[in-house]
Amino acid sequence: MASREVVWEIPEGLYNELVWAQQEMAFPDLVDFISQAVQRRLAEIQYEAWRRDFQRLQRDIHAAGGFGLGDTKEEVIANLRQIRQQIFEEDYAHLY
Repeated sequence: MASREVVWEIPEGLYNELVWAQQEMAFPDLVDFISQAVQRRLAEIQYEAWRRDFQRLQRDIHAAGGFGLGDTKEEVIANLRQIRQQIFEEDYAHLY
């Protein structure tokens, strides 16, 4: 895997905290510790972005009136059964 060098100047207090955390977590070296911390934070950012997009999609669906499957559990089940039946008939109509 290709890599790039990053030179990062940090305050002494932050450096001491990083060294303490690296030792506390028993990481062999500081670079591995920082690398894992950055990867973990990037994963959190990606999840937050996914969650935001999902919530936007939910709002859009709600604003558009939903999926049109019904308002009650019974209506949704009945409509899904009807859709399933239509798909079955379209896919297997040539067999009967």
